Order: sequence, then structure tokens, then C-alpha cells
Amino acid sequence: MGEIRTRPGGEAPGRRAEAEPPASPDLDLVVARAAEGLGQAVGARAVVALGRAAAGGARVVAQVARGVTPDAPPLGLLDALAADLGPVDLGRPDASAVEREAAAAGWGAAASVGRGSESPWALLVVAAAEDPPGRVRPRSLAAVGAAARRLEGPVSAAAAGARLARLDADVQRLGRLAALGDLVAEIAHEVRNPLVSVKTFLQLLPDRIDDPEFRTRFHEVVADELRRIERLLDVVIAHARPGPAAPGSRTAAGPVFDAVARLLEHRALESGVRIEVDPAGAEVEAPLGEDALRQVVLNLTLNAFEATPEGGDVRLSARRLAEGAELRVEDRGPGVPPEARERIFEPFHTTRPDRPGGLGLAISRRLVEQAGGELVVGDREGGGASFRIRFGDVG
Repeated sequence: MGEIRTRPGGEAPGRRAEAEPPASPDLDLVVARAAEGLGQAVGARAVVALGRAAAGGARVVAQVARGVTPDAPPLGLLDALAADLGPVDLGRPDASAVEREAAAAGWGAAASVGRGSESPWALLVVAAAEDPPGRVRPRSLAAVGAAARRLEGPVSAAAAGARLARLDADVQRLGRLAALGDLVAEIAHEVRNPLVSVKTFLQLLPDRIDDPEFRTRFHEVVADELRRIERLLDVVIAHARPGPAAPGSRTAAGPVFDAVARLLEHRALESGVRIEVDPAGAEVEAPLGEDALRQVVLNLTLNAFEATPEGGDVRLSARRLAEGAELRVEDRGPGVPPEARERIFEPFHTTRPDRPGGLGLAISRRLVEQAGGELVVGDREGGGASFRIRFGDVG
């Protein structure tokens, strides 16, 4: 057929290149092969596949050329063809202005693929050598339509995949915001305690301003308490806007466990539930960014607090395995029946009829699985549930 040029993220002459790459390079290859096959089937001088760019507009996905080829088709042709039900002769009497423009450039027939989707495509073919001047043979038109129909499945699947990816990102964001709502109450309590200390010292300062020992102590306490407030606010900001983890990120479990325990200390005191951090696994690392691991541990620990009655304990631990690592968040609640152990990870599922379900467990599992691990729930020795985050070889 001559040469085939795929142009992911490229542009047609006279148009600025799109800034981002296409959402599905594999689909570009499928479309390029379809264009090549179509050109061979009709003996065309050239075939061009246009595709919708992720940020809007159109781009040339593939171009198959042999010999002298016509000018690039107008990119507006993609929109003009979006409503067509089948292949069209671009030179027909009732053609639109942009279709007539394409015909004047030497293009004969076109068909759109993925009509109604967010990423429609269009295949174009110039008139074959046997076609009469200014006309397209039925055989050529039928070949264009057949090529378009064969692409409907891959194009629809790619569009659905893109929608699911966006939905997943939205769900994760909603999960962070939902957990942030729980954090607000904890932060309010935690900020109040250092403020009380600072307020007390300020009230005593006028009477003891000449006491060097008091002034030294005042400086130390106020500085420490203000740093504590700053750390708490950093937790909130990082949880609301987690940055992307670098490839190959690893995070030690110990500091994350300690940060979550400090954050929930007030809730533990109010509810009569102990929170215990096993120091033995402090150096165990998980292949997650710090933001992601903190979100997973916080979600699981909040869930554990809700399940644990007064007098019970929530335990955070980590250990190395023969091939990998395991982190655990365990409670003293009623446990999770075997038949419900998969359903609890479904969005908005709840085992408590008095409270609506949330996204914490669903998002925690997704974050763990994206890092190549698994999140499962089983029984804790002595009663309760044990949520286990397992990773393979982590070095």
C-alpha cells in the first residue's frame, strides 16, 4: 500500500499540535491498521484517520499514502460527520460546506466511528483510480462503511475505559473529602489542646514576666504547641490535596502509624478505646507514597474505631514476610462474617443500618491494588476484625 504513518497526539498541517498524548495508543494502532487495510481494499492513493483529541479539537491519527496524495482534509470534517449514520460521498449534491471542501481537496468518501461518544473518529478515503472523476463507486463507499463498522467495538471500548478512569478519579476525590470531614472533628479537638496551653501561659505572663525560668519555659511550650498545630494542619492539607507518588515510592509504616495514632488520640480517650502501635515493625516499608499509605491507614483505623466498643483496643502493626510485607489494622468489634468480607469493600456498603455507608474501604483497597498489593479482612485472634495489607517482594 505504500507507507503508513501513525501520528498519536499529532496535528494536521496548519493546526497547532495538541498538548497531551492520546488516551489510548493501542486504539491508535488499531485505527492505523484499519486505514491501511481500507486503502488496500479500494486501491486508494491515501487514507486518513481523524480522531478527537482529549482536550477537544481533532488530530490526524494515521495517514496511509501511495504516490501523489491530496491535501490534508479539514479537521472540521470530524464534527460534520459525527451525526452521519453511515459512509457518505463527500461530493454528493447535498453535502455540507466542509464536506464539499474535503471533496475539492481530492477526498472522495468518509465514515464516522463512535458516533455519540466523547471520542468520535472518522475514516476518509480518496477516490480509487477506477472511480469516475468526481464520483465514488458503490464498492468504495461500501468498503469505507465496512471498515468503520469493524472499528465500532474498539472505539466504544476505549471511550468506556476513559469514562471509567475519570469516574474512578472522581470517586477517589470524594473519598478523600469524606475522610476529611471525619478529620475536621479530630483536628478541632487536637488544636484546642495546644491553644489551651498557650492561653494559660499568656494569662500568667504579666505576673511572671520578670521570672527568667518562666520566660524560658513559656518560650519552649509555646513554640512546641505552635509546631504541633502546624503539623496537624499539614496533615489536613496533605490529605485534601495528596501529591502524586514518584515511581518506586516506598514508605516506612512506623511514622505513618504514629501520625495516625497522634491524630486520633483524643477520639481514643473520649471513646475509651486504646490505640496501640507495635514498634517491632516500624521499619517495614510499603510500596506506596506517603500520602496514599496515610490515607489507607487512616481510613482503616477510623473504621476500626467505629467497630470497637469501650474498653477495647485498635492495634496497628507491620511485619516482614518471606516474600514481601504485611501491615495490619485490627479492632475488637464483632468481626466480619465470611459471606460479607467482599461486600464491605463495595462503595457505600454498610453493616450498620443506623449509619450510611462510605467510600473509605473501597478507596483503600483500590490504592493498595494499584501498588500491586491486596487488602483483605479476616479474624483477629481473641475476637474482632483484622484488615491486612499485603505486598509481594518490596526489596
